[in-house]
Parts: sequence; structure tokens; C-alpha cells
Amino acid sequence: MGKNSIGSTISYFFLGEYFSDALRTTITVVLPIILFFYMGNPEAAKGIGVGALLISLTDLPDNRLNKLKTALSSIIVFFATTLVVSSVLDQVYLTAVVVVIAAFSFSMFAVYGQKLSLIGTMALIVCTFVMGLHPARPLYFSSYILLGGVWYYVISLIQILLRPYRSLHHAIFECLMSSALFLNAKAKNYDVDIPLDLQQKEAIKLHIKVNQKHELIRNLLLTDKYAMNPDNPKGRLLLERTRLLIDLYEQLNAVHYDYVLVRETLATGPSLKLIATLIELLAKELEQLGRHVRSAKAYKGEVATNIEYYQKRVMLLQEMELLNENQRKIVLKVVSNMNDIVRIIEMIRGNERTPGQHLQELSGPISYPLFITGDRFSIKEHLTLKSPIFRFSLRLAICFLFGFLLIWQLEPSKYSYWLFLTLVIVARPKFSITWKRNLQRLKGSLGGVVIGLVIVYFVKSPAVLLSFSVIFLLGFYAFNRLNYTISVLFITPAVILTLGSYQGHFDHIVHDRIIFTVLGCVIAIFATYLFPVWDSRQLKAKISRATTDTLHYLQVAIERKENLGENISRMARKNANLSLSALSEAIESASQEPMRKHIDFNGLYGVQSTIYQINAIITSIYLSVNHKPEQADSLLVDRIVSNLSDGTVIQNNAELDSDEVYLYHDGDHSTKQKLAHIAALSCQFNRFSAGFRG
Repeated sequence: MGKNSIGSTISYFFLGEYFSDALRTTITVVLPIILFFYMGNPEAAKGIGVGALLISLTDLPDNRLNKLKTALSSIIVFFATTLVVSSVLDQVYLTAVVVVIAAFSFSMFAVYGQKLSLIGTMALIVCTFVMGLHPARPLYFSSYILLGGVWYYVISLIQILLRPYRSLHHAIFECLMSSALFLNAKAKNYDVDIPLDLQQKEAIKLHIKVNQKHELIRNLLLTDKYAMNPDNPKGRLLLERTRLLIDLYEQLNAVHYDYVLVRETLATGPSLKLIATLIELLAKELEQLGRHVRSAKAYKGEVATNIEYYQKRVMLLQEMELLNENQRKIVLKVVSNMNDIVRIIEMIRGNERTPGQHLQELSGPISYPLFITGDRFSIKEHLTLKSPIFRFSLRLAICFLFGFLLIWQLEPSKYSYWLFLTLVIVARPKFSITWKRNLQRLKGSLGGVVIGLVIVYFVKSPAVLLSFSVIFLLGFYAFNRLNYTISVLFITPAVILTLGSYQGHFDHIVHDRIIFTVLGCVIAIFATYLFPVWDSRQLKAKISRATTDTLHYLQVAIERKENLGENISRMARKNANLSLSALSEAIESASQEPMRKHIDFNGLYGVQSTIYQINAIITSIYLSVNHKPEQADSLLVDRIVSNLSDGTVIQNNAELDSDEVYLYHDGDHSTKQKLAHIAALSCQFNRFSAGFRG
């Protein structure tokens, strides 16, 4: 990475949403603390400060109406939780009962979706803070927590009223940046020095990342009634950008061939290098586009059709004249695909649609609610050990009970609540995520302790120490959504410096911070074996779902959207992408589980790779303007269905090789040739998935 790239990245961070949100949140939290301490009311300062601090962590990117709902839910839950827990603190055993029940109940909030799940988690953290602060006047302290929550969300809601689409612009920016990385990965397919297996794994990871960005954009935009109002011009513009982003990703994904064959076919001459350079230039343009697209205005700048891009393109077309027929067909297809990408980039740049229909523009009525990944609310369905949410809730409640039993055996400490705080933060339903969180928290906590001790050694002024703690709080907020380890690295010295400045005994604070953090991490890890949720046991179901959605996508691509309608076509594509992402995440999670030694990961990676390649070729059929349903060879389609269908007995199913694929090559990458390629890949899939069938 060059100096300019590093400088741009640093500049973006300090001018971007994460840092500006962190600055606003830090000021919102610190301001009432300073004000009420100055007025001589430390109880109000702590209550309002803690209320604003904790409720701020429920404030995720969202539209106006959803953020208002989150604000009301968080404020009510926080107030009720604080009042109940603080009222029973004088009765030790009752406190344990109440908090253990809270651990189970708040964890079950996950049944009602991600937003309420986060509110439940933060409410449980409120329980731990109340135990640590042990307020003398429960009602007063609960009222201060209420005021802190109201104060924070008033500021947050004012911001979103003034800039309602800020988070959406940022999500589009991140999607374009991820798409640029994805396209850069595609360019490596044409570099003979890079092994295809390594490149494929990188591309699949980026595929997951881009799809996550698409989901965020859908949920921010399609659930916003104001933006979706047909009379809202800004909403129409953002909807158009979103649709173009998804069309763009289709084109990026369609840049896919049998790369082994492509490398062999274009081995001589500069064609491969020129193609790679052109794709890299398009990726650079996407990155530049992303850095400016947060503005709702059209802009002019570095464009995909710049001089360097045109020069390389002309060189490639000149080189094409020297190629044979097969080589020329490959190059023409790549150039055509890049032209489509350039057109979509130009459309996003200009914030307007072109009149042509070449790029699969959306036509016909689209039912947008279908494309929102909703949560299914049914508490009765989850009151069983078959539910991962119920298993985790029960496990966390037992962890809290064990934590109380352990603390009662240790020397009394006012910081013992850090054990429960650690449990809430690091304990997750899946072993892999719990293990990752443990490592992140331990590394961040130990690093933060070192930083805190160094500052305490050199700085003695309480005012300066508190100033450092505010800076560290800002760092915590800035990295909270980016990197958990770094955020813990910031919050740990902030806690040490703040508590030490008011209470002294830095050594005691550091000692307890380390001890109770380590104890919480150990309990969380061992507890994962209690009512476990193993992704390794769900791999068969994930593979089955991915192949089912892939086959449905294939049928839709063959039939064309004109015959089926936009809703069915786009839903089929979305489901195929999401099920592949779910499978990829399950494989990654299973690779961290204790029984990983007994799993054939080479076979799993083969399954993942072939489904990914098949989906890319299906997208190529879906986008082809020359495709007609009657061009689909029924024998090839039957063969693909047979290989991908779960539990089907395969007969006379010798693998297609590259030469056999070329028998179907009747011109310009026809549907028959693409289906033959899919059939060859489906044979590979059948071999890779043999151990995961039945």
C-alpha cells in the first residue's frame, strides 16, 4: 500500500461515519458527567453517564422510524432493569436469582430479531453495572439511567432527522469498497503466478462480505417508509443506486470462466496481463467512486473510461487480431463484460438511468418487502432444546449462577461484576465465535492494562488522567464496530484511569480487572460444551440448502425473468447468494470447533468452491441478452440436477473434461457451453460432497 493509499485511508477514517459517530457519542456521554460533577451531584453524574454510555451501544445504523422504536424499547428496558436489580441488591441470594433469570430472559430476546437481541444483551450489561455501582437510592439512580438514555437518543434522533440518509450513504460506500476488493480478486484469476485455489478462497470470502453489505443496504432502505415513498426524490435516487449496486455485483460475479482453461488458452502473448490490468483499473475506479458516492450529488472525477483504461483496452483489442478463434472468443467475452461494468459505473456516477435495456434494468412491479430478511417471531417455537437460542440462554443463565457461586468463595471485591460483564460480552451461541471473542478480549484487556500502567507511572495529575480516559473512550467508540480487540484495548485503560483517579489503588483495579476477565473467559469457553451449538453438525443441511437454491436459480436463469417476473428472478438470485454465504460461514465456524480433525475440510472447500463457480456461471446465463429458454440442453440440465440433488443415485456419470466442454462451444459462449461447464463442475461437486450426503 502506497503513501497516498495510506493517507486516503487515514483521512477517510477521521472524516467517515465511524469516527464522527464516536466523537458525537463521546461528547454526549462525557458532557453530563462533567456538568453534574461540577454541580456537586456525583450520583446524577454516574447514573446519567452510565445510562448514556450503555444505551449508546444499542444505537446501530438504521432509518428514522426503526431508530425511534429502538430508542423507546431501550429506554424502557434499561429503566425497568435498573429499578428491579438495584432494589434487590441488599439481599444477596435474591440478587443472584433475579440476575440469573435476567440472563436467561434477555438472551431469549434474540427470538425477536437482531435489534432486540442487542437490547437484551445491553440490558444484561446494565445488570452487571448496577451490581458494581450498588446505588444507595434505587429509584433515583434508575431515574438517572432513564435521563441518560433519553439524553443520548435525543441527540442521536436529532442527527438522523437532520441527515436521514447518512448511514445509507455510508453503507453504499462500504459496498462499493468491498466490490472493488472483490473485482481486484477477480483480476488475480488472470495472473498465472497466483495459485487458483488460494485466489478462489479469497474471492469467496469477499463474496460473503459484499452480500453482507447488500443485506445492510436492503434493511436500511427497504424498511424506510419515507425513503420508499414514490414522491421522495432522494429516496428514489437511493433506491436506484441500490438496484445498480446489485446489478453491478451481478456483472462482477459474471466475470467467471474455467480459469485453468483460460490460462492455458491465453498462455502466450500479453492478453492475460492486459485483462488483469483492465480489471484492476475498474476496481480502482470503484474505489474512487465509493469515496465520493456518499454525496447525493453527481460528481466528476477519475472515471473508468480514463486515458489509461482506453489505452489498455485498445492494446487488448489490437492483440485480439493476432489470436485464434477460441482465444478471440474468450477475450471478446471479457471485454463485453467489462463494458457492462463501465456502463453501470457511469450510471451510478451520474445518478441517472440510461434508456437502453442492455443491462437488465428493473422493469415491472417489484414487491420490495420480499427482499427484506425478516425475523420470525414465535417464542413457543424456541422453548425447546432444539432451539439454538434456548440452548444458549439456558447456558448463559447457568454461567451466571456458577459465577455467583464462585464469587461467594473468593475474597469480596467491588469489581467482581467484571466477571459477569466478561461473560455477557464473550459468551456466544457458537464455540467458534466464543473462542474468537475470548482471544480478542484477553489480548485487548492485557494490552490495555499495560497502556494504563505506563500512563499512571508517568502521569500523576488526576485531571490529565481523566483527559486520557476521554481520549480512550473516543477510541473505543471509533473501533467498536470495526475491530473488537482494538476497542477493548482502548476501553481498558479508560476504565483503569477513571476508577483510579476517583478511588485510587490502581494496583488493586488492575489485579481485579485481569483476574475477573480471565475467570469470565475460562467459564465461557468451558460452558460452550454445555448445550453446545455445533456448526459442524449443520453442514449437511447447509449444503442441501445451497444446492437447492442453486438449482432454483438455474431454472430461473434458463426461463429468463421475462417469463417469470422480476420478483421470482431476483429472489432466486438473492437466495442462492445468501445460502452460499451461510454455507461458507458454517465451514469457517466448523474449522474452529474441537471436532475439526474429524471433518474433511478439503471436501468442504471443494463443495464451497464448485457451488460458487456454478452460481457465477448461472449469473452469466441470467445476464446474457442472447439467451433463450429453448437453448438449454435438457440432457445437460438433467445431469446437473442429478449431481446436485441430495441423495440421488448417480448412474453413468463420468466427469466432463475440458475437451468435452468445448464440444458444446458453438459460438459466443453459448448457453449450451455454459451448461456443459456447470455439468462438469457438478460432477466435481458430487465427488467432493460424497462424505456429506445420506
